[in-house]
Amino acid sequence: MSGLELRQVVKRFGATTVVEHLDLRIDEGEFVVLLGESGCGKSTTLRMIAGLESVTEGQIHIAGRDVTRVAPAKRDIAMVFQNYALYPHMDVAQNLSFALRLAGRSDSDIETLVNAAAKTLNIEKLLSRKPRELSGGQRQRVAIGRAIVREPEVFLFDEPLSNLDAKLRGHMRAELALLHERLGKTTVYVTHDQVEAMTLASRIVIFDKGRIQQIGTPAEVFSKPANLFVASFIGTPTMNLIPARVEVHDGALTLAGTGFQFHVPAARLQTALEAGRDITLGLRPQALQLTGGAHSLRLIVDVVEYLGTESVLVGRLATDPRVRLTVVAPGDCHALAHQTVGIGFDPQALHLFDTATTQRLGH
Repeated sequence: MSGLELRQVVKRFGATTVVEHLDLRIDEGEFVVLLGESGCGKSTTLRMIAGLESVTEGQIHIAGRDVTRVAPAKRDIAMVFQNYALYPHMDVAQNLSFALRLAGRSDSDIETLVNAAAKTLNIEKLLSRKPRELSGGQRQRVAIGRAIVREPEVFLFDEPLSNLDAKLRGHMRAELALLHERLGKTTVYVTHDQVEAMTLASRIVIFDKGRIQQIGTPAEVFSKPANLFVASFIGTPTMNLIPARVEVHDGALTLAGTGFQFHVPAARLQTALEAGRDITLGLRPQALQLTGGAHSLRLIVDVVEYLGTESVLVGRLATDPRVRLTVVAPGDCHALAHQTVGIGFDPQALHLFDTATTQRLGH
């Protein structure tokens, strides 16, 4: 059986714990993205999988084999680094073949594997060039090609697109997705860029402070964030979070905040909502419309960001200016800064979180 498994993995640097009791199973052929802010433990986790960092506690298994104390070269993995790590004095063909020569592969095998990788990545015409003669995107292709020729069990990517400009990042994302589809290899990819995560991943593993906050498909982590951290991290613009309390009015449960009161949506009546409980309401900016209605709020507009097909309104809740709100509206909405506008939403779009525990309420 192929794939990758981390069992109760801990990493400490002195008295500082940077990865805490990490359990993660990645099936054969999955493309799993480790996503989080800088310093959350995702790159350290990748380096432990690669064997570049030792494991303080726990075990790492690749293809059913315990590799926790195995040297990096014997783990059957290939890693693509952020800075490409190409040998400047070697041409592209020599960079691609270097690991194969170290492994004692025959000249005919090396030629076949290098040519196949070059064809896959469309760099056949670059084989005689040195890294300094290549663009950033071409260097990244060579770095990926160097991993491909080794035919590893697992591919590891450490922020491979972060040095590229926005247009080239988008192009390379598409190429990586097609490459994974063709090769079908188990892939672990580290990034802080949620667009990369959402567009590439079979599943996303969201990290914060050395702990996994949620594991799920892109659709799951976006539509059903497990807690307030995930809710505020996933999505652009980020989710609006509004403090409220569960109250009873006329025998019915309501969600009440400063200057507003909503009935609990019928779909949420089975959720454990008792009167007096402090909760946080979550609303995606895309779920808000410039309209009134039974479920409506008033927004004092501070800034209007016109983006062509849409406008992003940033402002404050009129009844509680401490609460910041963002609305994604049509580009021709004609809203102006310093206006007060009504905004409405479908009650089914509400996300509910327990304020004390930060955990999601209901399904």
